Amino acid sequence: MLFGLIQTAIHTSGGSGQSNMAFAKAFVSKILREVCDRDLVRQVLDRSFLKSLKVTRESLEEYSSPDCRSNHNETEAIQRLHLHTAMTNSRHLLWLMERMIELRVADTALREWSEQQGFTLDLQRAFRDDDAWRNIVPALPVVVLRCTSRLALAVASGAIVAPREVRTKFVKYWLPVLTVCKDNINPMFCSHKIELEEAFLKIISTLPLCDSQELLQQCLSFSTRDIDDCSHLVSAFNTWFRRASQPFPPDN
Repeated sequence: MLFGLIQTAIHTSGGSGQSNMAFAKAFVSKILREVCDRDLVRQVLDRSFLKSLKVTRESLEEYSSPDCRSNHNETEAIQRLHLHTAMTNSRHLLWLMERMIELRVADTALREWSEQQGFTLDLQRAFRDDDAWRNIVPALPVVVLRCTSRLALAVASGAIVAPREVRTKFVKYWLPVLTVCKDNINPMFCSHKIELEEAFLKIISTLPLCDSQELLQQCLSFSTRDIDDCSHLVSAFNTWFRRASQPFPPDN
């Protein structure tokens, strides 16, 4: 029943449009908050999240495949189908992530998001090498980065406690997506972009020096205009050098 309610909420459209969808999501959010069995809530949200992630990932994979780019009359229609599917399910993922973080059951979402090397490569190829998505789903980079930002902020604040390996892979795979997207996103998203940059830098500061050294150098792309715009980056490098100057214990 609970899984069915979640699926109905995220797929609802109907004659009332966005208002109808908003009501269904608000109703299901309230139901989820009031279920006492946290393990049950975790189970159904994990199942819904994995389902939408699978569809989103496969849609981008198909969109990036050579078959989708061969010269035939149906190419544009196929591209539109794959991109719209990816966009729709990315929005589902965002709503699901927000519920999971709110209810403190987002461990699976973070772990799965940190394992998406192939997905992040497809996103980078699409956003870097192709302009088709701009005319079909121009908001796709924003939605994808908002998903990543929700998780990054939860990790940086301690709302999600994740092992070092998960934190490392999360930043390693998604930092290049942020770098590629920085010139392709709506200017209105700039504040969210800086928020995501700051969250990544906080996570990097929790990693061993060797890992943080490699990742921190990639963050130079955050400096897009002048030094006054990247005080968060200056602070992160100062923190790294301060940590590196501390003497190691004898057994290290």
